[in-house]
Amino acid sequence: MPAKQPISILQYKSKSHLTKAEIERRKAEEAAVKPKSDKVKCPSWLKDKVARKEFKRIAAELQEIDLISNLDVDLLAMYCQAYAQYQKVTEELQDQPLSITKYDKYERPYQVENPLIKIQLKYSDEMKKIASQMGLSISSRLKLVVPQPKTDKPKNKFSEFFGNA
Repeated sequence: MPAKQPISILQYKSKSHLTKAEIERRKAEEAAVKPKSDKVKCPSWLKDKVARKEFKRIAAELQEIDLISNLDVDLLAMYCQAYAQYQKVTEELQDQPLSITKYDKYERPYQVENPLIKIQLKYSDEMKKIASQMGLSISSRLKLVVPQPKTDKPKNKFSEFFGNA
């Protein structure tokens, strides 16, 4: 059985066949399980200067649009740690070739990808996964945040004469 969708999504999609009482009950249930966001601060274990700066920047942005709670702090810190490591490996890779020469057991040279590229991709993938979960990309935010349903009813030619009767 699929998970229940938030009532705001159902109303936006106009797929709600619930009574007004059921809608109010669902809204109250959803409000009761919404976590607090009063302790969103950089965790002490996040030591890297770049990661801490990124945490503060993103946390401020997410708080502004009410998309972060106390439960998200560690996940955001993991994202920021991956970001800092990605930045370091990218800077290190800029001074190195993309492929390096290795030698087989007969001393014949062959080219292989620089191992730093795999490390860079590992941090990039980690950042993408967390960004998707936290709403750090536009596509993931659109999945998380749904505009409030429109309350304006479409006008028809009779409403000018008869009003909302």
